[in-house]
Amino acid sequence: MAPQADTATQARLATYSKNNCPQCSEWLLAPDWSEYLNDRCVRHTWSCEACGYQFETAVFFAQAA
Repeated sequence: MAPQADTATQARLATYSKNNCPQCSEWLLAPDWSEYLNDRCVRHTWSCEACGYQFETAVFFAQAA
């Protein structure tokens, strides 16, 4: 059985690896702005301090069962 610290570290690393600038690959901590659009969609705006690139992403959630 793996200790909880190892599991938590793996989950944290899996999440952090998704927050990279698509232009220069610099790691991004958090979006500049998040906007709730509806029950299933949240839009995020991002900007990279390293290269100045700005972009948006959207997260779509599954419909409630």
